[in-house]
Amino acid sequence: MESIKNYANKVGMKMRRSKTFKFGCFMLLSIFLVIMSACSSEESSSTDKKAKEDKNDKNLIVALTGEANSLDPHNTTDTASKQIYSVVAETLVSLNENGELEPLLAKSWEKSEDGKTWTFQLQEGVEFTDGTPFNAEAVKINFERVTNEENKLARYPLLGPYLDSITINGDYEVVFHLNSPVGPFLNILAFPSGNNIISPKTIEEGIEAIKTKPIGTGPYKIKHWSPGSDTIFEANPNYWGGTPPLEQITFKVVPENASRVLMLETGEADLIADVPPTDIERLNNSGDTKVKSIEINRTLYVGINNSVAPFDKAEVRQALNYAIDRGALTNDLYEGRVKKSTAIVSSKDEMYSDAGSYPYDVEKAKELLKQAGVKEGTKVRIVAAGNAVRDHKAGQFVQTSLQLLGFDVEFQVLELNDYLKTLDDPSKYDLFLRGGIANTNDAYDVLRDSFYSTSKFNYARYSNPNIDKAIEEGAIEPNVENRKKIYEEAFKEIKEDAPWIFLYEDTVHIGMRKNVEDLIVPPTHLWNYTKVHK
Repeated sequence: MESIKNYANKVGMKMRRSKTFKFGCFMLLSIFLVIMSACSSEESSSTDKKAKEDKNDKNLIVALTGEANSLDPHNTTDTASKQIYSVVAETLVSLNENGELEPLLAKSWEKSEDGKTWTFQLQEGVEFTDGTPFNAEAVKINFERVTNEENKLARYPLLGPYLDSITINGDYEVVFHLNSPVGPFLNILAFPSGNNIISPKTIEEGIEAIKTKPIGTGPYKIKHWSPGSDTIFEANPNYWGGTPPLEQITFKVVPENASRVLMLETGEADLIADVPPTDIERLNNSGDTKVKSIEINRTLYVGINNSVAPFDKAEVRQALNYAIDRGALTNDLYEGRVKKSTAIVSSKDEMYSDAGSYPYDVEKAKELLKQAGVKEGTKVRIVAAGNAVRDHKAGQFVQTSLQLLGFDVEFQVLELNDYLKTLDDPSKYDLFLRGGIANTNDAYDVLRDSFYSTSKFNYARYSNPNIDKAIEEGAIEPNVENRKKIYEEAFKEIKEDAPWIFLYEDTVHIGMRKNVEDLIVPPTHLWNYTKVHK
């Protein structure tokens, strides 16, 4: 019996050892699985984080101040619209950051001795993003559309009056035949409004298709656009200039300064327009953000409706100019970050010359108003576009200045579309706040748009036969120095006629995250995203 008990005890001990061993193994296995699970979770989290970072590096969020009016590049003049369609639709030539001309869809060109014939050799193997080939026929179709006066497109005046015909030689040579030399011809072609080349297929589809989704040859194409919502671009994988650095660009309309700045600081936006001067130093001192300040060829002015009393008198318009303390405006209100205007274009413009500036002389202003019989309390309405936020305080400065002269002044901010409709009717405004940009980097387009007596965009309703003649002569003069002399005299005469209250030359402040690189900003202030990366 003893031996049986001993045997039983030995067996029991083995069984207990076996159970302990199995339990130990189970515990070790469990711990191992927990550790492996944790490692796996950590790796997964790290992978997800990296994927998210990679995605963020390929997406760009841009906060702008204004909403586009239409995306038809041949029939719009507002900057908000140009910012969108210039991303997708390219021009034959372009301007770099220094305002110098460079080849784009045209790789070379030459002009005839008389300056009336321009022959362009085009890039080969380029396609629109709808698959349509880019060629000489496409260029011909585009320019015949915009220069056909019967189409009544907004950008007709740029080239329409001077173009006789366009001919093509094969697929990659296009010839412009002009009725006279055009001094700023290449600068006009570089202007991404009126000269953007869009797919002939889209043109065939009609105006609505062009207004909502223009098809171009650019590095990005429109994925989504509709008024009141974000504009989303996606990369064009077949871009002739190489693979775009970004997968997606999103434009958000954020009119409020504080909201745009906050979006930049929190990383909700990568780029923002119009950083307020009060925020520049803080953003530059941050480890995450920076501000790029650029002098551009934009001038700010208050246009005067020359067709309504009492502003139909030159002495009254001059009085308004004498009433503005430009030193206080530029140095105090804008902290010295802008400089007073001395011509209708900025000193960055190729055709600039100094026409002088009105001194601050309130007594002189009052004397001129008295001579003109202007009564105290005369009501004046100034209208401004809602998207031009950074300009509003200058408009309010003018409002206060004119009130000190005895005018009863209303300063009204309108949505962009309402603002443009108001300017179409001279009975609805007295003064208007507006920026003048020489989009060609040449005074030609500012003169033609704003001062030619029959121009649709001559919102000052200004008419002077001498200036009309100067605009016509300056356009067709091939010699640069001769053109400058023509414009110099025109600038001086316009200053004396005072169809505008001349304010200041502009500097823009673009906020960006520290990792955003290679945004190209020419003097024309149309941002070029071709090389932007993070």
